[in-house]
Amino acid sequence: MRPSEYHLYRIKFIKPAQVQLFDPGITPQELFERGLGKRPSLELRYNNVWHIGNVEHITPDAGRFAVGRITKTTVEKYDEQTGDFQEMLDDTGPYTFVYFDSSLGVLGIGRKTRVANDVQAIAGKIERLMQSTADVVENSIKVRVDKIRDPETFVQKILGAYAVRRFKANFTGPNPIDADELFQRPMSYYCQEMKGDQGSVSVAGKSLDEETVIAVARSTAATGNAASAVIQEERGKPFVAISFQGDARKVVVDSEAGKEATLTAIKNAYREVRE
Repeated sequence: MRPSEYHLYRIKFIKPAQVQLFDPGITPQELFERGLGKRPSLELRYNNVWHIGNVEHITPDAGRFAVGRITKTTVEKYDEQTGDFQEMLDDTGPYTFVYFDSSLGVLGIGRKTRVANDVQAIAGKIERLMQSTADVVENSIKVRVDKIRDPETFVQKILGAYAVRRFKANFTGPNPIDADELFQRPMSYYCQEMKGDQGSVSVAGKSLDEETVIAVARSTAATGNAASAVIQEERGKPFVAISFQGDARKVVVDSEAGKEATLTAIKNAYREVRE
């Protein structure tokens, strides 16, 4: 059987700078869990309804849910009573599983072409479904579902460089639960106070500190943001631009693996990105 493929994403619940007068202080984890509990549905266009269902917890903070689309389609059937072939309208509901860790906001979205041509499209539907839930709407929360990219090649190029001349990292509003204290956490609150959705900071010098660059790069990747750098691979060589923009980190598991093993593989892949 074909192996199952999951892509890592980060779901963020970004509060506005001016919270509601009676803001209940709901945490991102609570917003996520309550949203799943509502099993939201959303008709994005005629005869195309997206839905979250099959929510189950494998541990108190982690589990999986199904996301898919419900459409009417023409089905060719044979009627044994009349002895004729017929065309009938019937519901179809292709879906895929999404594994989650609500304490971190990490998602492992299953790739299935019958649901959507690419995983990014499924991530966009999850974002819109969670954006429609009552707690999110009532508290003016902004939901984002962003790729967690693999920074390893980027890190190795930083380690092997003669000098790092420039480093740029993106950030979004508050939600990075395990973000670094040096950059992502303070910059996310700065973004919130500025009433912004996202931003970036660029630092340049003759030779930036590699350890700090790598630490911020890993945290930036883990929080679903992007980073880039300009390096000099060898003394006297021209400058080279590098980044870890691109596809989300992929996790491939045996199609017969149990749900506990699949969840463990996804959480381990996230730890590799973060640590």
